[in-house]
Amino acid sequence: MSTPLGLLGSAATAVVLLVLLAGCAAHLTRPAALPGALRAHAVLPGRAVGPAAAVVTVAEGLLVAAGTAALLGRHRSGLTAVLAAAAALFACYALYTRHALATGRGGPCGCSRAEVPLSGWVTGRAWTFAALALLGLLVSAGPGTPPEGAAETAVVALVALTFATLLWMLPAAMTGAGTRSLPSGTPQPSEGGTRSTPPARALRPVHLPDPVVPPRPGTAPVTGGRQPWTS
Repeated sequence: MSTPLGLLGSAATAVVLLVLLAGCAAHLTRPAALPGALRAHAVLPGRAVGPAAAVVTVAEGLLVAAGTAALLGRHRSGLTAVLAAAAALFACYALYTRHALATGRGGPCGCSRAEVPLSGWVTGRAWTFAALALLGLLVSAGPGTPPEGAAETAVVALVALTFATLLWMLPAAMTGAGTRSLPSGTPQPSEGGTRSTPPARALRPVHLPDPVVPPRPGTAPVTGGRQPWTS
């Protein structure tokens, strides 16, 4: 039976590999997302956008393949090297997004198929992945043992899948990505599902003319003013 530290390190390692797999799959299935995001950030020169996007995609794919092979073959040294490289890659992601935000640049993060805007949540998520990679590295290089048996492996896989999914969706959930903003002046839907009526326009005061009083019998009409008061 493996130790709690070994289970924790295995779960952290699995989270890192799942996230790398999700990122690589997103870049391969939507190849224009990452280059478009890099151009919107305007941090890299235009000529370096394409090569940088390709390097990121290839690096994530290689780390997933090498990490999976090291896990299946129980190669501690190979897994330690993969986790060290993954921690460095995620740290680069965090530093890049932090620099882009600090210099006032915006746009999508380019990390997934969804249009997730660049925000502090993206930076924090990258630092979290880097910390998980370091945790897995320390456990794999130390005395911790990987999970043994089907029960421990299933628990680690379930925990890793849950945390990887939550962390992956965190920036989109916190920034409200995927919701469309209505144009200015469009009535917003109310909580009951019906549209609220637009505010009524303010009514302008209407000045009515003074009433015309006909002259009384036996009096001469007065022009240019009001009728004189007579007893």
